[in-house]
Amino acid sequence: MKAIEFRAKADKGVIEIPEEFRNKLDQEVRVILLLEEEKEYSGRPRFTAVKIKTRGFKFNREEANER
Repeated sequence: MKAIEFRAKADKGVIEIPEEFRNKLDQEVRVILLLEEEKEYSGRPRFTAVKIKTRGFKFNREEANER
């Protein structure tokens, strides 16, 4: 058995097969439909905050501006 994959959108229950594959349909075929799952927005941000311990850190503005 050979598999052919393409993406299509059904229109009133009809799926159009691309021209490049139509000549291969002169025999019985097995059809499997895979539906894309809709991703629900959870309302939470995708990334979480990063916590950095800054106790004891000394910031030198002049040294930072040299870069």
